[in-house]
Amino acid sequence: MWLEVALTVALLFLLWQVLKKPSDLPPGRWGLPLVGWVPLSFKKSLEEHLQDLHKQHGNIYTWRMGSQVIVFLHDYKMLRDAFASTDFVDRPNWQLFTMNEVPVKGLVGSNGLVWHNNRRFALRQLRDLGMGKSKLVAAVHTQAEMLIEEFRKQAGRADKVPHATKVAVVNIVWQMIGSIQFKVTDERFKRFQRLIDGVFESMRRMAILDLFPWINSVFPDALVTWICRRDVVKITLDSFSAYFEEVIDEHKATLDKDNPRDLIDAYIIEMEKDNPDSTCSKRDLVLLIFDLFNAGTQTTDNMLTWMIFYLANHPKVQERMLREIDEVLPRGTLPILEDKPRLPYTEAVVHESLRKASLVSLGAQHIATRDTQLGGYSIPKGTIITGSFFAMHDDPRYWDSPEEFRPERWLNAEGKFVAKKEGFMPFGSGKRQCVGEGLARMELFIFSVALVQNFSFAPPPGKKIDLRPVAFNPILHEPKGSEKVVVTVRP
Repeated sequence: MWLEVALTVALLFLLWQVLKKPSDLPPGRWGLPLVGWVPLSFKKSLEEHLQDLHKQHGNIYTWRMGSQVIVFLHDYKMLRDAFASTDFVDRPNWQLFTMNEVPVKGLVGSNGLVWHNNRRFALRQLRDLGMGKSKLVAAVHTQAEMLIEEFRKQAGRADKVPHATKVAVVNIVWQMIGSIQFKVTDERFKRFQRLIDGVFESMRRMAILDLFPWINSVFPDALVTWICRRDVVKITLDSFSAYFEEVIDEHKATLDKDNPRDLIDAYIIEMEKDNPDSTCSKRDLVLLIFDLFNAGTQTTDNMLTWMIFYLANHPKVQERMLREIDEVLPRGTLPILEDKPRLPYTEAVVHESLRKASLVSLGAQHIATRDTQLGGYSIPKGTIITGSFFAMHDDPRYWDSPEEFRPERWLNAEGKFVAKKEGFMPFGSGKRQCVGEGLARMELFIFSVALVQNFSFAPPPGKKIDLRPVAFNPILHEPKGSEKVVVTVRP
């Protein structure tokens, strides 16, 4: 009798030891092995759950999702310091980043020497090709003129933001990478865009396998493939690869080593160097192009749409922005980068749009490369670290009346633009910060000036544009594609 009781107590104690959250981890939700903590109700979004955890536990907390231990950070300084540390520089081996590629190449999902070489190369080449510099302005102006023409075609009626915004953004990135341009009506571009859309649509399904990798061993392969869209991901990546390889081969056949035209030419030259630390290969170049496209096109296009939506819902902001532009630039004159200091309110509108949209709401996840400490807690090797950027961008600690769209918060007492603010991380932070930040800022500035110079934007009569992002997308705050805006040509 007593022996049975003792064995039962011992079993329960061992079970409790297995199930309980380690005491030195940040507080939070732990749940059961393999499945973690699963909400009983799915009425709340992921972000609403995270806000609840923030209120309950503070700036750092744990949520075991599936078999992944994820630590969320809500504090600007803590996140900045963590992402600047080599302890958290790596990406987790998630299909969301690797796209099932083994070994992992490219930029977004790679680690170690491959990542270091590709990041250094990409930053150097994008800067040499004009990212954030005057030498690229002419190419952005060409796309701005195309946008003006396309928006003019839908003037006077309520309609969706034209897909020309996507063409403009892709053309600028493609110009730098491969010296190629698409026309608005180009069928190749439409196929290209469907592939890009397919990648982002598949990401949510891919996350299932990243959080619950053990389902590979439990369920039939066909079922896992259907649930996680692995077939779609493979078809998409194969299609991109075939196209990029064709472009690379054309570049090899016409290469002038003394006059490289773009990033592909520069990579081919780099690949032919006798460098023992080189990680260059044709496949790596394909994946690097793929990463630069996915990171640099969908996000900037979404942000341009968000800016148009915010301007349409805030006519007084739009009017003030136009007055400033008209005082600085003759009508019909597109801005150059040297005009930025003379257009502080326009810069403020761009930054306030970035804050309110909080496009990449949780950023891209990092992983602890060793047992370490963060925020006074132990972080075991393999723990996922991510930032709640959406929360910081709406946090009263950093922003006065954060719910308001108020560009004035970016201006000082003299009316000059003030760029650096705590709690603002639209492009991430640290060693993995977005390599295309300078290009995105440049595009948003020039495109926004060009559009406001020529058009006013308003919601359909009697309505307001819905500024809530597409529901239940844990990756991006996408503007609702169904929303319409009325474009009016300025006299």
